[in-house]
Amino acid sequence: MKTGDASSSSSRGQISIRNVSKVYDPDGAKVLAVIDCSMEIKAGEFCVVVGPSGCGKTTLLNAIAGFHGITAGEILLDGQVLCNASQQAAPGSDRIVVFQNGALFPWFTVLENVTFGPVVQGGISDKQARDKARAMLSQMGLQGIENNYPSEISSGMRRRVEIARAMMNDPSVLLLDEPFRALDALVHQFLLDVYDKSKKTIFFITHDLEEAIFLGSKVYIMTTRPAKIKTILDVDIPRPRDFRVLSSSSYIRLKKECIEAVHEEALKAFAAGEREMA
Repeated sequence: MKTGDASSSSSRGQISIRNVSKVYDPDGAKVLAVIDCSMEIKAGEFCVVVGPSGCGKTTLLNAIAGFHGITAGEILLDGQVLCNASQQAAPGSDRIVVFQNGALFPWFTVLENVTFGPVVQGGISDKQARDKARAMLSQMGLQGIENNYPSEISSGMRRRVEIARAMMNDPSVLLLDEPFRALDALVHQFLLDVYDKSKKTIFFITHDLEEAIFLGSKVYIMTTRPAKIKTILDVDIPRPRDFRVLSSSSYIRLKKECIEAVHEEALKAFAAGEREMA
């Protein structure tokens, strides 16, 4: 399966998050979501971010995507400032988001969904977009469903279609916000295959610790709100990976470390919630 030129893709997509803070509603409730958070994500790295609910994971993803600004610090993409306290990132085809709840247009066929972005942007003709989309869908094992509507295919297929649509633009970074919740391991394997072939930088948010270790090159564990990096786990499991790594000693060790770190922060979050309610 070819999903792009891995050599060229791996030279793009370096993300530097430097001392980033984010305050929501600065003139009212002043909710400090993220404080002094720093991460260095290499081009071509599969970065997974985990932490308690509401800890600020999606806040970082949204800032990279350009959905909102930050209060302090800066985020760079390939050495260029993407956003800082006075400049919000502009959304762009170099950073594509796959959302938790899905974003396929229900009134479009699969083929129309996958070609929509490139056609609207005007970079290629309708015919070129259709040809490229058919090839992409075939490479991802989705041939034969081009004329189906999203409601006519499985949830796992819909997620694969969304990733195919994202890859159509040859982005530098894929931003994935819990895209596989409640889906089976075959979809995880599919994403690993895409990553191994393309070497795109992936910024992946999840609550699933097993998923984080199975997929990631590094797992960034965040503190409870206000969020910053608690610890970084280097996932020293060779690629390519398949289900057999789930019983390896490295996987079991990393899972234990991850559970302990996240559980400690979850207890802090629960205690903070109880105090707020009291």
